[in-house]
Amino acid sequence: MLEIQANHMNALINQGVALGGLEKNEEAIACYDKALQIYPNHINALFHKGVALARLEKQEESIACYDKVLEINPNQMNALYNKGVALSRFGKQEEAIACYDKTLEFNPNDMKTLSNKGVVLARLEKQEEAIACYDKALEINPNDMKTLSNKGVALGFLDKYEEAMACYDKALKINPNDSNVIANLVSLKIYFESK
Repeated sequence: MLEIQANHMNALINQGVALGGLEKNEEAIACYDKALQIYPNHINALFHKGVALARLEKQEESIACYDKVLEINPNQMNALYNKGVALSRFGKQEEAIACYDKTLEFNPNDMKTLSNKGVVLARLEKQEEAIACYDKALEINPNDMKTLSNKGVALGFLDKYEEAMACYDKALKINPNDSNVIANLVSLKIYFESK
């Protein structure tokens, strides 16, 4: 009987993941809830439910799922990272940084965490610290367009026009059609031309 329940639970989680991939997050959550009725502390069901809730912009509920995962396993870095993302979206930037810092204690070379920490620092108008995070992330992956673009924005806020332009130029060499990079570049040019 336990084996049947375990197989059923895993099938529900897999179905939820598949539905989430199709952006059917409400249906995915229903699958995770059914799995959690069988085993209320199943880390994967809780984690993926948190992901689906975050996709639906239900950050508080998402954070609660990640907290439950971390209560069961404090070393679950994906939950800690995702909690940081959800906290940032919920406007709790300092708490998000604390999650990213703890994630970086376990893996100081996590490019995604370094880059996201930079974004949060930039939101807090700590551009120099943000740039330091972007620089560390770019040491790991020098061609990450999002990080290059974000670094360009931070440099622009510090009136470092040439350095910002260099970031955008490098990003556009990687993908000349990236609309975010182009928009940031145009904004930078307009800003400096209006000074």
